[in-house]
Amino acid sequence: MKRIALVSLLLVLSQAVLAETPFQFAAPNLRAPDDPKVSGIRFTVIHGRNQSVRGIDVGVISLSETGNLFGASVVLGIGKVNGDMVGFANSAINVHTGSDTGLNAAFVNRVNSVKTGANVGFVNISDGYTMLDLGGFNLSGRSSVQLGFLNVTRRLTGVQIGLLNLAENGFLPMFPIFNFPRN
Repeated sequence: MKRIALVSLLLVLSQAVLAETPFQFAAPNLRAPDDPKVSGIRFTVIHGRNQSVRGIDVGVISLSETGNLFGASVVLGIGKVNGDMVGFANSAINVHTGSDTGLNAAFVNRVNSVKTGANVGFVNISDGYTMLDLGGFNLSGRSSVQLGFLNVTRRLTGVQIGLLNLAENGFLPMFPIFNFPRN
């Protein structure tokens, strides 16, 4: 019986050492437990920063900052991803510097690129490619579909639908209601 208990204890301890943190609480100058990687739930108040979240990132009146996000982020404040995001990000403001796959929903989305997925917000700004922008003001370097009041892109590969549509390669560089690429 003692051997079984000892083997069980060793197995549990070895799993704890190999596993990433299943829950983390973050606040200014505090990360408990102090692990840069979370596989589970991270809860942030005011400000928290880590390397990656695989799971759910929840922030309350905060700047919740991570390197890579694989899962969902729901932040009442600013959700900042310094690397790649795969999943769903919902904040007052999303700031993503890497490549996104999934849905960004915020009042303001300031992203680098959205390979597969969409930006939904009042303001959507992207330096690179976006598959779908749905909002009041949409601005991107290259876009497939933009639906909004004002749509602006350097290179359009699909269609723009809105009150005013600007695309450098549009059939007209500026056109109301719709625009599509000329070549």
